[in-house]
Amino acid sequence: MPPKRLPNLSALRVFAAAARHGSFVAAAGELHVTHGAVSKQVQSLEAELGAALFERRNRGVHLTERGAWLASRLAPFFAGLDRTIGEFDAQTAAPVLTLSCEPTLCLKLLIPALADLKRACGAEVRVLAAGGPVDFVRDRVDLAIRRNDFPLPVGAVATRVGREWMGPVRNPHGVSDVRLHSATRPDAWATWDGDKPSADRRCDGVPFEHFYIALQAAEAGQGVALASVHMVARDLEAGRLVAPHGFRRDGTDYVALRASDNADKRLVIATAWIAEKMAANVAKWATRRAKRV
Repeated sequence: MPPKRLPNLSALRVFAAAARHGSFVAAAGELHVTHGAVSKQVQSLEAELGAALFERRNRGVHLTERGAWLASRLAPFFAGLDRTIGEFDAQTAAPVLTLSCEPTLCLKLLIPALADLKRACGAEVRVLAAGGPVDFVRDRVDLAIRRNDFPLPVGAVATRVGREWMGPVRNPHGVSDVRLHSATRPDAWATWDGDKPSADRRCDGVPFEHFYIALQAAEAGQGVALASVHMVARDLEAGRLVAPHGFRRDGTDYVALRASDNADKRLVIATAWIAEKMAANVAKWATRRAKRV
């Protein structure tokens, strides 16, 4: 009897990520795909294996007994595969610097100035849009820019590159006062108002999955989005958005993270470059406009 055909490797990796996080949304963030793509891959794998791997209940997903069994055996397999690929990449002579950054910050701060960053580092720079915890080996990342709103990786070197300043932004001609929310920071408006976070406050207004979508809606005149000054500095400069109430510190910082054993001098240059950009944003927009509130 011929051996059974192996399931699609991509579907297995998606399942392993969803099992590790216990969330399709978190798995989508790690793999840089949509929530729908994760759900579709898992369903396809379940159909191919002829077994349910997750139970869907209470708007969440939970591993079945067979799903937990499979996840426990796939975890070391993919960890070993990631290490192998990481070691393979390390042998290449191409001096590529891989930088991971939260998606909206990546889109609004890094991408428009990527050529300048490459010149500063004297090397090719590859940018990954990702947020939350980072595994430098698994994710093959040299430097990660994160907001320090979660426990930082053990053994990582963290350098603060900027403070977070938040403020409401809108279209210069917008008349809608609808509050636009981002699911990635559900308590942002409550913090701005000086309230304690609550489910009721988080439900007010229009929710969006990501910051950049909420900002696009604000630019289109659909309401007011609460955003980081580092995400909207270019839009303020171009007149696409205005910040009528200025910006305030929210108590968090942005940090540049690198593995403690990574002595690549380009990381110091990249860290200083990002810190300089953030300092310029604060000096031009946050502190100046905050005084007018």
